[in-house]
Amino acid sequence: MLTKDEYVAEMKKRLDAWSLEIEALQERGHEIKEDAKVKYQEQLAMLHAKREEGERKLEELQLAAESNWEHLKLEFDNVWEALKDSFNTFKSHFN
Repeated sequence: MLTKDEYVAEMKKRLDAWSLEIEALQERGHEIKEDAKVKYQEQLAMLHAKREEGERKLEELQLAAESNWEHLKLEFDNVWEALKDSFNTFKSHFN
């Protein structure tokens, strides 16, 4: 089992990787046909919002006392799964 610091470091790396992938998708937005651009932009905005939520939860986790970090870890895991699902759905629609 990972310690709190190890878990935070791992999740930070994952969020950074997602950020890079979201940026790459954003760059490809100009290739999308006009009729799909609105949907593309909406979905991209949702991905940014979920990533920001992940960053906020990760900050909470970093500041958490050792006694309750496991509870916050579960919350972060839920946020992470939602981000992952949203990202995969987005990619499947626009790839």
